[in-house]
Amino acid sequence: MIQIVYIMGDGRSGSTLLDSVLSNANHSISIGECHRFWLRFYEAKSNCGCGEPIAICPLWKQVGKKIAEQHPSYDVSQFLKQVRQIQLYQNYKHIPELLQQDEWQLFKEVVKTFYTAISEITAKQVLIDSSKSVAWAYLLQELNFADVRVIHLERSLTAVANSWKKEVSLPEYVDSKVMMPIKSNLVIVKSWLKIKLMAKRVQKNGSYYFLSYESFCKQPNNYIDELSQFLELDLNKAELRSQPNHAIGGNPMRAGLTADIQINEPATKFKLLSRIERSIFGFIYILSKTI
Repeated sequence: MIQIVYIMGDGRSGSTLLDSVLSNANHSISIGECHRFWLRFYEAKSNCGCGEPIAICPLWKQVGKKIAEQHPSYDVSQFLKQVRQIQLYQNYKHIPELLQQDEWQLFKEVVKTFYTAISEITAKQVLIDSSKSVAWAYLLQELNFADVRVIHLERSLTAVANSWKKEVSLPEYVDSKVMMPIKSNLVIVKSWLKIKLMAKRVQKNGSYYFLSYESFCKQPNNYIDELSQFLELDLNKAELRSQPNHAIGGNPMRAGLTADIQINEPATKFKLLSRIERSIFGFIYILSKTI
């Protein structure tokens, strides 16, 4: 059985750094935000983490071919609609019921084929999926075809908010400038809190590990030891290096990692937020600990 190490949480929470650390485990490969495959591969406008255009990347091209061969009635546009449907906050908790319906049977089989094909083509047993989507994590748990181990990565609300205010371009789009969204304060808070609430269902449904980004950065060796035990993988914390990957999407940091992975103390000065904003986000963050 393949193992999917799934990084779950909000955007701008440090998932790229954690992904890079975990991909140092034996027999593992980083595959990025897999739930985006059905958009990125077929629109053919972005690059894979390996540097090749995703549509002609040796891995994703073979994965796309295998899906088409094994599921002749597979319709990409319909599949993408279903991906978006389960991502909706009001739908995610109904995933078990959805998967019992006739119109979702092909969807289930395509997802299984997708991950199985990645493992077979790369000869890697451990797939590092940094999709972050809580709904996609819940879906993978419910499909029960792989050993899914979820790491819930949470960064402080203030730090996440400050990061969402930055103007950052996506590095995987090489022929056009595509910017990451700049979110409003209300959207940032709602999204962050929804993820925290949604994670409760995933926690009850399978292997789950909560990880504070700030704590990880302050004491990386301790948490790497804990993660090694949780995942039952050998992580050599003394020689962490960026590894070849086939990541879909992800933070721009992925494109500029040096050979040696640097884990630095998290920033405490959030210059893109006003003093009032910092106070409000900090207060909500403290209150959220009671959830």
